[in-house]
Amino acid sequence: MRLFAFLLLRLVLAFEALPSFASSVNVIFYDNRFGTVNDTTGAYSAVSTLPISKAGGLAGLNGMLYLEDFGNNLYSVDSVTGSASLLGNTGANLSLAAFGGDSNGLFELDYASNLYSINAQTGGAKLVGATGISANNGQDDTSLSASGNLLYYTEGRSGSRDELYTIDMTTGKATDLGSTGVTGVAGSAIVNGSLELFQYGQDDKNYIYSAALGTTNFARVSRLNAQIIDGGVAVGSFSAVGVSASSAQSAVPEPGSWGLFLFGLGLSAALRRGKQWFGDCTDASQTSSPR
Repeated sequence: MRLFAFLLLRLVLAFEALPSFASSVNVIFYDNRFGTVNDTTGAYSAVSTLPISKAGGLAGLNGMLYLEDFGNNLYSVDSVTGSASLLGNTGANLSLAAFGGDSNGLFELDYASNLYSINAQTGGAKLVGATGISANNGQDDTSLSASGNLLYYTEGRSGSRDELYTIDMTTGKATDLGSTGVTGVAGSAIVNGSLELFQYGQDDKNYIYSAALGTTNFARVSRLNAQIIDGGVAVGSFSAVGVSASSAQSAVPEPGSWGLFLFGLGLSAALRRGKQWFGDCTDASQTSSPR
C-alpha cells in the first residue's frame, strides 16, 4: 500500500511539472483566409475562406467572432466552421485602419485616428472620440486588441518599430506606452494576460512576440509560419452571453488539476483496498482463534 501511495505521489509531481498547454489563436489574414495559429510552434491551420476581399481585424464577443472588411461591412464568424454572416454596414464611409474588441464591445480606428464603437447587431458606427494620435492616412502598420475597458493599439511606418498605445473605450483618449521594439506588426491578440504581436514582411523570418499587458518588454516567442495576420482572438477567450471569459477558461482543467484529480482517485482506491485488506486479516484471525 505504501508503495502504491508513493507511485501516485510521483505521478502527481510529474503532472505538476508539465508546462501549460499551448494556446491556439483564431486569426484572420489580410485577405480572406480564416484559421488558427499555435503560438508555441507558429503553425497555421486553415479553417475557411471568407466572403470578403480584405479584413481590418478580428474581435470576440458573446461566443462569436466578428470582423470588419475594408468596405465597412461587419460579419460574424463561427469559430468552429468558419462560416460568415453579413450583419450590416457602418453607414459612415469610414477609412478603416484597425478593428478589434471584446466583451465590452466592438471598435475601430479610422485613418484620422478617431475611435468608433460598432453595433454588433447592425454594424452601425458611432464616434467615441479622437485618440490624440497623429493621423496615419493609411500609411502605417496597425493592430488592435482589447482587454477590459482598454484597447491595445500598435502603429508604425513600414520598416520602423511600432509604438504601443492604450485607448480608453469610453473617451477614445490614447496613452503612449512606448516602442514595442518590433518592426512590421500586422496584427495582435491577447492571450493569457499577454499581448502577442504578429509580424510580417521580414524576408520570411516573421515571429510572434509577447509581453505582459501594459508593458513593452516584448520577447520573441516562435517563428510565424504565415504571412500578414491582421488580427487574432485566443480560442476560448470570447465568452457566451452570461458567461465570463475567465469562467469559460476555468472549465478546462490545467495539467496540475488533472494530477490532483488522479491522485484523489488513486488515494481513495488505496484506502478502500487497505480497509478491505485489514478487514480480511481481522476475519482470518478471528476464524483461526480458539474459542
